[in-house]
Amino acid sequence: GTLYVEDGIPYMVYCHEWVQVTNGAVGYVQLKDDLSETVGETKNLFRGSQASWSKISDQYGCNVTDGPFLYKGKTGKLYMTWTSGGYEGYTCGIAISESGKLAGQWKQQDEPLYKNDGGHGMIFKTFDGKIMLILHSPNNMGSRPRIFEMEDTGNTLVVVREFTE
Repeated sequence: GTLYVEDGIPYMVYCHEWVQVTNGAVGYVQLKDDLSETVGETKNLFRGSQASWSKISDQYGCNVTDGPFLYKGKTGKLYMTWTSGGYEGYTCGIAISESGKLAGQWKQQDEPLYKNDGGHGMIFKTFDGKIMLILHSPNNMGSRPRIFEMEDTGNTLVVVREFTE
C-alpha cells in the first residue's frame, strides 16, 4: 500500500490481490489523522483487467494488481503507477485521474511504462528537480533496481531514458 494525503486527509491506497479476488483491484480507505486505524468503508478505484496491457495469468487465471504509487503532475492530474502481469512478464503501467482526485475517475494508459518483467514502480524527484521512476527487474530473486528519467508532458508521464551502469 501507499500512504497518500489529499486535502489534509490521509488515505491508504492498496491492492485487493488475486489471492483475495480473481480480478485484482486497486482501492483506498481513509485513515485517522494519527494513521492508527481506518475510517469508513474501502472503495475500489479500478480492476486489473481494465488495463489493455494486463494479461490474465496462465498459472493462476487472474489479473494481478500490485504496488500502487501516486504522483501529482504539473497540470494537477494524479498519476498512479501500478503493476500487473503483462505479455512480456511483470509490467508497470500508469492510470490517470484527470480530476487530480483520488476518487478518480481513473483511466488506464494503453501503453505500459515498463513491460520487460519489472514492477513496483515509485516516482521521486532528484535534488535538481528531475522526475525519476525506480522499479525492480527482473521479477525474481535476482532482481535489481532500474532507474528511469521521466517527463511530465502535462497529459501523462513518459520515460525519457534509463540510467545504466
